[in-house]
Amino acid sequence: MSVEETRSNILDSAEALFAEWGYHATSLRQITDLAGANVASVNYHFGGKEKLLYAVLKRLLEPLNRERLSRLKDLEEACDRNGEPLSVREVYRCFLEPTMGAMHSSEGEHLALIMGRILTEFKGVMMGHVASILQPLLESYINAFCRAVPQRSREEVTLRFRMSMGAMLHAIHTMRANVTEDIPPELQCVVESQVIIDTLIDYVTRAMEV
Repeated sequence: MSVEETRSNILDSAEALFAEWGYHATSLRQITDLAGANVASVNYHFGGKEKLLYAVLKRLLEPLNRERLSRLKDLEEACDRNGEPLSVREVYRCFLEPTMGAMHSSEGEHLALIMGRILTEFKGVMMGHVASILQPLLESYINAFCRAVPQRSREEVTLRFRMSMGAMLHAIHTMRANVTEDIPPELQCVVESQVIIDTLIDYVTRAMEV
């Protein structure tokens, strides 16, 4: 196995195990056994388990972040060119649609599970490492939402955007059929993916504007 193949296999294995079991419940031995490598190779390529986690998160999130920022930039430039105000609906669409599209990629299952762990995992190791990856994205979108709803303080916009993350996560798992039949029948529903996306955009738009 080449050096680059070893590195790639370690990343793939760590991604799968972090997604399934979380950071704390996954050992380096489990990762290297799955990757067909040894613990020393993790230290050689990444410098340890925490830096390996950062590499996994960066590989998963940076391409998605680039697309979301590109969509937002195009929207802002179009509005400025046409002398039109930014709308919450279109700003959030720029954020949401690439995210939901990524769920249908080959990495979609791991991305969905890791996003859930970032928001909920005890001791917040994933959130701590993802902060620097997400910071430019979040700052750009909060600035755009503030432009779209100037009557709201930045603190209000930030809180409502943060609250929308939970709704988005639930929508992602619904789209990927990760919400099982074990939930109460009153909450079970079968709808098309586009209906889920449109409903979430309506939900967040009203939350920001009302």
